[in-house]
Amino acid sequence: AMAGTFQDAVAVMNTSCTFSSCHDSDNPALGLDLSGSDMDVWNALVNVDPQNAEANARGYKLVKPGDPANSFLYRKMNWGLHADSELGNLQGDNMPQGGALDSKDIELVRQWILYGAKSNNDTDISLDVLEEYYTIGGLDRVDPPAPPAEGEGFQLHFGPIFLEPGAETELIWRHELGNDEPIEINKLDVSMNTQSHHFLFFKFNEGAEENQPDGILTVDEISSFLGTAVAITSDTKMIGGWAYSGDYTLPAGTAYQWKQDEVLKFNYHILNYSNTSILPADIYVNVYTQEVGEAVFEMYSEFDLFTANPFDPNFQVVPGFSSFEWDKDNFPGAAGDEEVHIWALGAHTHKYGTDFDIFDQSNGDQIYEGFYNVEYTQNQGFYDYAEPPFRRWDDELYTITANEGLLVTADFNNTSNSTVGFGLTTNDEMFGLFYSYIVGDKSLLPDPEPVDTTTVSIYDNGGLDVNWNVYPNPTSGFLNVDIYNPGEEMQIEVFNILGEQLHFETIGEGASIDGIDLSQYEDGFYFVQIKSDSLNEIRKVTLQR
Repeated sequence: AMAGTFQDAVAVMNTSCTFSSCHDSDNPALGLDLSGSDMDVWNALVNVDPQNAEANARGYKLVKPGDPANSFLYRKMNWGLHADSELGNLQGDNMPQGGALDSKDIELVRQWILYGAKSNNDTDISLDVLEEYYTIGGLDRVDPPAPPAEGEGFQLHFGPIFLEPGAETELIWRHELGNDEPIEINKLDVSMNTQSHHFLFFKFNEGAEENQPDGILTVDEISSFLGTAVAITSDTKMIGGWAYSGDYTLPAGTAYQWKQDEVLKFNYHILNYSNTSILPADIYVNVYTQEVGEAVFEMYSEFDLFTANPFDPNFQVVPGFSSFEWDKDNFPGAAGDEEVHIWALGAHTHKYGTDFDIFDQSNGDQIYEGFYNVEYTQNQGFYDYAEPPFRRWDDELYTITANEGLLVTADFNNTSNSTVGFGLTTNDEMFGLFYSYIVGDKSLLPDPEPVDTTTVSIYDNGGLDVNWNVYPNPTSGFLNVDIYNPGEEMQIEVFNILGEQLHFETIGEGASIDGIDLSQYEDGFYFVQIKSDSLNEIRKVTLQR
């Protein structure tokens, strides 16, 4: 019961008779002897080059800490459990030769590698959780999206991260990209679990990656590093932030720029709102590339907090209502009155946040309203901290001067009985800003490509101008649904994260539904779906009492 993840992984390898007979001390296959002490096994595997020539040429190690897909031992053991770790041509056969181990045992070895292939007694993953998930089951995993076509990019995968019912975690993960030349990125497409609170994506400042340990750091470990180079946002440049699945297609003429041998940092905050089922949380990132030098401007992307020191006593959210604001007049890459051309703005608070607004300091114009929906197409009348609006200026970047900058404001309603400060869980608070921009003469950008109006999307509404709203969100028990100009009969369905239908009714043209009762259900995420002959849309709501 006291064994750590490493000891459990060694036990998995040594209890397979076929495995032991192949890699014992008498005649170890390929010189790999796994019959000694735990540390002998660790020394024989971790950061050791494989003897397979094709695997060696790809830069695999027998075990590469933090990176199962580039660990040849795991690829040999995978037996199709995870698609990103299949054996390639000329890499031999799966092992053990007698057939696959139990999925929970294969997963245990993968998790040991993912969490850094440590040799200590840390228990990073519960054997009971893996046993239950692979024997009884749990919530559905994210369906892996198709990767970019050959020559157009590549796919990154982080996970699965297994959370017990009701659990919450925040993780950071260091990933060596291994690119042998610089690359330019013109699009990022992220698929992740609906239970995600956020996914933040960074690259390191020059040389800072050396300070980051391999593998996953948990929320407790992250907290111990706050204020150091290993903290979530320290010594990094942000690439993007997501509160839900979606893509960033950068404006023509701009690109993210990654150097040779780039090292990336993933920050993943997950909540399992189910009180009965294990959550396997995954993130897939499709990275689309273009020829280096094609972009006219590098796209800067940053994440800033209200104060440089997160624990500044000036950020204390007292019980009841409070407001904070800051002058955002520092933009890396821009100086003085140099023009900054904003492409995107996004808000970030935790559950006590009630509004988030941004103003142009030069003229006082409000350019971001926190009451909008995530796509920034409709004012929904409230701020949803779990899915805050993300505003983009795709056609005409919004121009400010660096030294005048922005005024960023946030309101909070602390419904607890104690003061809340900065922290990494949703019971703590944050006040942060996502922003992406270019610096220089934006007239050098190419004209936006015309939209192809001859192609009909699968989400085309058949010419219907349909607007709909679900409120209040979050709700303490009852939901209302308003539908404007549907032009046809609609079906309304509410279901939980397990896909179980909780409510269904059919309404006529332009009707509304008042008081859908969710009060008998557990707090968490629910989904409202409207369907007709020409429309099928889903929105997420939060039940929170």
